[in-house]
Amino acid sequence: MSYELVHQSTQTSRTFSRQFWLKALELARNYGWKPLGTCPPQNFDFYQPIADWDGRYLTNDGQTVKKVDALWLADALEKSLNDIADTNNKTDWNSEFQVDNDLPDWLSTEEQKIVQEELEDGLLDVIGMNPLEFFAGSEKQRLKHFIRFCHLGSFEIL
Repeated sequence: MSYELVHQSTQTSRTFSRQFWLKALELARNYGWKPLGTCPPQNFDFYQPIADWDGRYLTNDGQTVKKVDALWLADALEKSLNDIADTNNKTDWNSEFQVDNDLPDWLSTEEQKIVQEELEDGLLDVIGMNPLEFFAGSEKQRLKHFIRFCHLGSFEIL
């Protein structure tokens, strides 16, 4: 699963893995971000039974992160940058635990890719890697790109 984040006003979009998104939110909270909660997607049906929107960030339903929330998220992540190592000393879990060859032959290439991504995502979740460690090395640059993206203001999670 991945998250596509889209600024409607600029049509700028960025796609992040589930791991990146979860670790970025965790890191931001560790550095003082207090989530305001998202606004429901434009197509949200408030007339459905139990149609309360809970402000969730962890789905990609088209919900909107408010401008002030995006800016506070960026500020918290910027505070973390000095604490993130520029080099990666962690084990490269994705390369160490390749399971492509262990998947059944009857899965299509696309299905194998989906299963592989889910296994890798789940593996990192189980390990419970500290976000400072997760963003060390090359991921730090991606985090900087995400911070710049957040500085643009409000965005949708697709």
